[in-house]
Amino acid sequence: MHSIFSYLGGMKPQQTIDFHLRWGWTKLSKLYASEAERRGIPFSYVFILLHTERSGTPSTKLGPKMGMESTSLSRSLRGLEEMGWIQRRPDANDRRMMRVFLTEAGIDARRQARDLVVSVNQRLRQMLGAESVDRLLIEMRRLNEILDNPQTLVPSDRAL
Repeated sequence: MHSIFSYLGGMKPQQTIDFHLRWGWTKLSKLYASEAERRGIPFSYVFILLHTERSGTPSTKLGPKMGMESTSLSRSLRGLEEMGWIQRRPDANDRRMMRVFLTEAGIDARRQARDLVVSVNQRLRQMLGAESVDRLLIEMRRLNEILDNPQTLVPSDRAL
């Protein structure tokens, strides 16, 4: 029986980038979720609130900004509407497009969501040091640029 190490070419999972990204995001999202819940905001709504612009945001642009599938986004938007935090209205120029707008209650919820994200990031910056965080952000941007062109990582199916 082969272990995962043989499938990773002798590399331990802890030596892979994806392991640390998933592990870190899992811990960070649990922290955000518990703090958001404490503030009365379901965590799945935090990033929608933060990505909704004052002039309204096309609902089709929200999912890609957050890496959400359209079914999850639709469910979350329905929940936000039921809570009275958003309104969906047709675009003034293109009636086929729906825009998402925050209500007054949604603006208050966004303020709390923003304060949550800012406070966690400020605390991490204090603990890790500004220089380390700046380096991490630069390297994460570079990684995302590389991942925008996945064909550069795996040139052909034969390489697998």
